[in-house]
Amino acid sequence: MKTKRTLLNYVTDIIPLMIVSILGIFKIKFFIQELGDETLGLYQLFSQIMIYIALVDGGLSSAVLHSLYKPNIDNDKKKMNEIISAAFKVFSLIGIVIFAIAAVIGFLVPFFIKDYSFPYMYIVVAFLLFSLSNVIGYFFVPINAFLEVKGKKYITNLSLQIGQIVQSVLEIVLLLSGWSFFSILIMHSAVKLLSNIVIAICFRKNYKEYTIKNKEKDFSFVKKVKDLIFHKINGLVSSNIDVIIISKVLGLASVAIYSTYFYIINMLKSILGKLSSSMLAIVGNEIAKDKDKVYNVFLEINSIMFFIGTVICVPLFFALDGFIDIWYEGEIKTSILISTACVTYLFCFLIKETVAMFVNAAGLFKETKICAMCDTVINLVLSITLVFKFGICGVLFATAFSVIVAEYIMKNFVLHKHVFERKANKFYLSGLKLVCITIIDIVIGMLIFRNIEINNILSWFGIFALYTLINTGFITLMYKIIGETKMFKRVKYVFKRS
Repeated sequence: MKTKRTLLNYVTDIIPLMIVSILGIFKIKFFIQELGDETLGLYQLFSQIMIYIALVDGGLSSAVLHSLYKPNIDNDKKKMNEIISAAFKVFSLIGIVIFAIAAVIGFLVPFFIKDYSFPYMYIVVAFLLFSLSNVIGYFFVPINAFLEVKGKKYITNLSLQIGQIVQSVLEIVLLLSGWSFFSILIMHSAVKLLSNIVIAICFRKNYKEYTIKNKEKDFSFVKKVKDLIFHKINGLVSSNIDVIIISKVLGLASVAIYSTYFYIINMLKSILGKLSSSMLAIVGNEIAKDKDKVYNVFLEINSIMFFIGTVICVPLFFALDGFIDIWYEGEIKTSILISTACVTYLFCFLIKETVAMFVNAAGLFKETKICAMCDTVINLVLSITLVFKFGICGVLFATAFSVIVAEYIMKNFVLHKHVFERKANKFYLSGLKLVCITIIDIVIGMLIFRNIEINNILSWFGIFALYTLINTGFITLMYKIIGETKMFKRVKYVFKRS
């Protein structure tokens, strides 16, 4: 039942997300054609700044989710009502505070841009409209957390993802119809509000014994913030400092180049990251019951993420520049160094996802504070240092390096010590073995593609679809040769149960 629920959560998340991602590729192209690359860069800058303002959250979203695991296992409806009611009060306040801060920060946004060509007030008003659409979700965090713990994340997935599809389609229509940037931002808020209202209606209809307006409230989850805040800051710096540095040092045109590359990386990151997020609640519930039985599952999921990383990243390494050249018709300047840095970052992100999932599920927020601080310092210092000499790719390599050191190596030590109660040395050696397979695969790919030229999108799609298929078979064979077969049994089991 749990395996089926995990798959259902994943499928209802992944299919709409793939549709949104494909629409996004068209959307970026039309965005550049109709509004210009600087407007695209401005939009991406808004996203990064807004995420920093969201630091006010302090990691409370994760704290609420983790606090609900135990009462859910115990079927303690009273405690769950107290938690989600307290969370609703807290997050309503957070939403209001974040919008107020955004209203002030809006007047400072132009100072994050090198040589901007937009009117000052245009940037300020656009940022306020953008921030409104981002604030709406805070008022629905308790309901979303409750549904995730109940294994009903697919309800949230379907509503929000269908809303994203509608939003993307409307955005393309508005762009092609000549509507303004302001109109598009207003539309975003309307769609997000309707999507969340649908989730709230489903919650009230299916869980009548639960309420977000309980008289008694349990604010104990707030205490976890002192440990979570480090992880919140780390997440912000690790994933969102790049655009601000590039905007200030290199300008909005460089942000547009970065955003074009990183849209594809983020698309794959989001799709593949949903695999771990769909299993988070189930892993959390299992750890809460018996920590000793999850190590084999941890090893299997780790192998799966390495396998997926190699299968996805190696073909992407050879395909990324060609796709951008063909699809955007030379409007975006490509670079093998930027694409290499992007793919390296994606691979690092994927192989650390298993560790992140188990650390979050076990609630090791206090124990991994040092990891978060190291990630932030390494990323920030290296990014600022390398951007002046290596530009965009310098920032990306800095981010990838910090992820592998702090998020994969350091957190693994903590996880093995506090949850699995064993040393991590053998685990790292196993990971090194899987990395060697990835390197071998890249070398073989270089021999294959050194004399191949692709001039149109159909040829690109056909060649890389075939290569990815053949490469998947090769990697599967290599994993079987070295004895990494448990993960294949797990995948087979999932589909049999489903």
